[in-house]
Amino acid sequence: MTERKNTFEVELIRRVLAGEQQAFQQIAGQHAEQLFRCALTLCRDRQLAEDISQETLLEAWRSIGRFDGRCRFSTWLYGILRHRFLKARKRSTRRIVAELPSDDTRYSSPTNSQPAADPSRDSERAEDAERVRNAVSALPDEHRQVIELRFFADAKLDDIAAVLDIPLGTVKSRLHNGLEKLRQLNLAVNLFSATGES
Repeated sequence: MTERKNTFEVELIRRVLAGEQQAFQQIAGQHAEQLFRCALTLCRDRQLAEDISQETLLEAWRSIGRFDGRCRFSTWLYGILRHRFLKARKRSTRRIVAELPSDDTRYSSPTNSQPAADPSRDSERAEDAERVRNAVSALPDEHRQVIELRFFADAKLDDIAAVLDIPLGTVKSRLHNGLEKLRQLNLAVNLFSATGES
């Protein structure tokens, strides 16, 4: 399945590089939600995150000729996202409000396609999710960002390295240390179960 997805993306990118706007819209659609989640993790302001993720896609289209295929397309996008974020932070003098995405599907109620859930279990799950969000928010920024990008924005480790402009080894180290801090609070298991990570 992953191989088929990669082949499809390679073909899309080939069409994008040939100047096909519809192909770019298709590939942008595949990455838009994760870009937004990553932007929200970085700036912690919903409106600014929307602006940054849109600017990222616009810049990607304008500079598509610079994509040389040496990294995954998503990693290239996250590099652009990081630069857009840094530019926005320079321009902005307002204080960033700390807020995790409240509509993250990993923490939402089960969809209609799932069997009806026990209300007391739903309430317990919501409390667990709230405890996890609060604990993650209280982590030092270097650990918080990596954990939020990995588990809430669903970014791959090399994409996190691109968006934070740090080596992959540093990403792994910060992820390990952040999860260790959560384990000490007995929350890492809840984080894994809430996000489907094993």
